[in-house]
Amino acid sequence: MSEPQISPTVVVRALSARFPKWTIWWGQATTHYWGMSRRRDGLLVHIEARSAQEFVQRAREIDADTP
Repeated sequence: MSEPQISPTVVVRALSARFPKWTIWWGQATTHYWGMSRRRDGLLVHIEARSAQEFVQRAREIDADTP
C-alpha cells in the first residue's frame, strides 16, 4: 500500500505559512516548488526545488545568509 499523495496546493500553503517572506508556488509543468524572496539589501533570490523538503533546506540556507 502506497502513502497518500498530498496536494501541491496544500504543501504550498504550509510552506508559505512557514516562510512568510517568500512567494511560493507549484510549477505544474515542471512539477517543482518555486519561491522568490527579496533580501534586505534589495537582491531578489529564487529557489527551484524538486520536493518540499528540498525547498525548506534551501530557503533556510538563503535566509541564514541574508545580511
